[in-house]
Amino acid sequence: MDGTGPHGGRGERGEWGEWGYRGGQSDGGDDGPVRPEDIQVYTSLLPRLPGPADDVPPESLRRLVAYGLLYRDNDGNGGDRAGGADGSGSADGATYLPVNPGLVCGRRARAILGEAQEALDRLVRSQETLAPAVEAYRHYRDLGDYEVHSGLSRINAAIELATRECHEEILTSQPGGPRSAEVLASSLPPTLAMLARGARMKTIYQHNARTSAATRAYVRTVEEHGAEVRTLDENFDRLIIFDRKVAFIPSAADRTVAVEIRIPAVVSFLVGSFERSWMRAVPFTPPGRDKVTARITDELELAILRHVVAGDKDAVTAQQLGISVRRCQEYIARLSARFGSRSRAQLGYLIAKSGVLEGSGQGEEASGAVPEPVQVPRLSALSSASASD
Repeated sequence: MDGTGPHGGRGERGEWGEWGYRGGQSDGGDDGPVRPEDIQVYTSLLPRLPGPADDVPPESLRRLVAYGLLYRDNDGNGGDRAGGADGSGSADGATYLPVNPGLVCGRRARAILGEAQEALDRLVRSQETLAPAVEAYRHYRDLGDYEVHSGLSRINAAIELATRECHEEILTSQPGGPRSAEVLASSLPPTLAMLARGARMKTIYQHNARTSAATRAYVRTVEEHGAEVRTLDENFDRLIIFDRKVAFIPSAADRTVAVEIRIPAVVSFLVGSFERSWMRAVPFTPPGRDKVTARITDELELAILRHVVAGDKDAVTAQQLGISVRRCQEYIARLSARFGSRSRAQLGYLIAKSGVLEGSGQGEEASGAVPEPVQVPRLSALSSASASD
């Protein structure tokens, strides 16, 4: 859920210049469009036209003629006000006459509208030509199948396309702790565009994502536009679901291969899995000593305690909770000091014996039931450690 943002292009002919649309060489020649200093020259010439323009910079004179604001009469038929005593006009034998700018604007407006109509006609013809291909692709895509995308560029392209086509709802699970500022910045424009279309958005991060300033800024922005963000203390897989019709899941541990799923039954199953996680998750709030943050700290402490009792290694615990191995080891060291243990096995025994995990939902997890978040007596050592992270 980068951005594209998705992008723009150039027309085949012409460009928007500082003073108007340039449709070709007849609108400025090789000297380019008319400039502000050219308008000043035109204004200064008006009191003495028709007549010569010997004292005018040649570049401005050429642009004014090419633009249509001046008419060059090579025959010198400008009348009594045409120039020198012999009536020949300027030194090059030309007399310049002013042209009504209103006529120039009208002529250029007609040219622009004509080009716009031609572009519209080409667009309509293109849509009519591609209509059978569009229908065939939609039929192919909606057959209820899956497609494997290998490589980050192909994965991102497929997700970007699904984002542009999303109009109702997007559900995302983003594990791994804090997101990088680059990833968040690239995903923000298409996300805001999707929200502007009226689509709903729900995102789940792990609790550790709250420690990232970039993630907090991103969440604040998308929530201002109607998105909802929550965090969870447990590990989960990456998941993106668009309009409950298409889902993306990883197919490799390094997430360089993704599967795009359009099988209704499978997508429905994934939606149900997401909604169960959403019910257990906690609304995203900045770190602080409020009730929500205290609850999150409790849940993280309990999760670490359960991993210690289960005998999991630090790397496994860190991966499951979305924290670094170093931080996990710091938690374990504080736990050991708190309980006075001299070994990992003794620490697990002392935690189990203390009863701190009683009623924390460990039994419900073992039986397959969905555990509800509970409050337990806080461990002061872990509380202070969590507040400093």
